[in-house]
Amino acid sequence: MDVIEAIKSRKSIRAFLDKPVKKEVIEEILACAVWAPSWGNTQPWEFAVVNGDLVKQIGARNQRKLLSGEKPNPDLEMPEKWPDVYRARYITVGKALFTTMGIKRGDREAREKHYLNMQRFYGAPCVIYVYIDGALVAHYATLDVGSVTQNICLAALKYGLGTCIMAAAVHYPDVIRELIDLPSEKKLVLGIAIGYPDPEAPANRFRSTRTSPEKITKWYGF
Repeated sequence: MDVIEAIKSRKSIRAFLDKPVKKEVIEEILACAVWAPSWGNTQPWEFAVVNGDLVKQIGARNQRKLLSGEKPNPDLEMPEKWPDVYRARYITVGKALFTTMGIKRGDREAREKHYLNMQRFYGAPCVIYVYIDGALVAHYATLDVGSVTQNICLAALKYGLGTCIMAAAVHYPDVIRELIDLPSEKKLVLGIAIGYPDPEAPANRFRSTRTSPEKITKWYGF
């Protein structure tokens, strides 16, 4: 798979097989991913790779917090509203996903089940948490985190793995800190669910659309 094909074929996977991912494979993926560009070559990203039963423990605790009505308390502020054009894209992708999954608009039970499943990383056997030092200027560091995250997702394709970049993975950072040795001065940015995609899952047939470059690009001097 060449780089263009990888970029165009990557998508969010929302159902995983109960099949472990070898540590050696994750090591190879990260060794490739860290060649991402960063501001002044600061390379601000750090990783916590959580696997197996520990993933299930974190997921179960996340679910309990969601069911209890506890509001997310992420280390970094999450967006809550957008200008109309971006909000429209956000709403459209949610509707299209639920349609692909066969979840009707009024099916509250099915929607809640989906959100609970999200808290357990869609059944992924492994999660890569990406975090930064709290002393960094967050908006620059998180831009760099985006670069390394994309590299992780693209490199995973070589090994037949699927990924889902998840803000929901870090909604309850206290859960993560209770179960892994993450210093308080480190700030969680996102989690990447990674594993072997379930080919039979309706959610994995979904592919979001993209706005054409013609609509968002201005050219000068050509």
